[in-house]
Amino acid sequence: MFRQALTAASSARCIPSSATASASKLPTSRTPWHLTTTLRTPTSRTFTTTPRTPFTSTAPTKDSPFRMSTTKPENTAPPSFDDVYYSPYQPKRQWPPDMSKLSPKHQFRLERKYRRRAALKYARPKFMKAVTLGQWVIIGFVVIYAVLFMEWQTENTPFHGIRESFFDGLKAIFSAPPAPEPKRDRKE
Repeated sequence: MFRQALTAASSARCIPSSATASASKLPTSRTPWHLTTTLRTPTSRTFTTTPRTPFTSTAPTKDSPFRMSTTKPENTAPPSFDDVYYSPYQPKRQWPPDMSKLSPKHQFRLERKYRRRAALKYARPKFMKAVTLGQWVIIGFVVIYAVLFMEWQTENTPFHGIRESFFDGLKAIFSAPPAPEPKRDRKE
């Protein structure tokens, strides 16, 4: 029932007012609202107290290197970046500071701050971890090779006992056990 009322209302909106009057055969006493209102701008603003002023484009009073300007003077030298600061936000301090004008305590503070920031910026934890791991692998390989496999020129090396026990254990792991001897039957 509600759907029928909505479809009837929406179809009534689509039909012009003269057609609805003739279709319903009822006399209309008022003209529809969309025919009575005219397009005019309101003269008073109800929600604000500020006067309404139309938008006008004003010419820039200062030349800025960040704005595109159609009129440029012909005899202008490029600005010196030492004495001109173009940002609308002025810095609190000059950077880099003149170290000769600072006290030794302040110089040390700035150096500490710079070192800390540089260390954070240039830290590469994954690369450092990989380099450290590679170094320890190389050190381990050299030590194991020197102890177990390297041919020393002398017979009695300090690692001779370690070599013998290591290779005896290796042979015991990878070699087959000796075959059992056949049993002889003794008859007494």
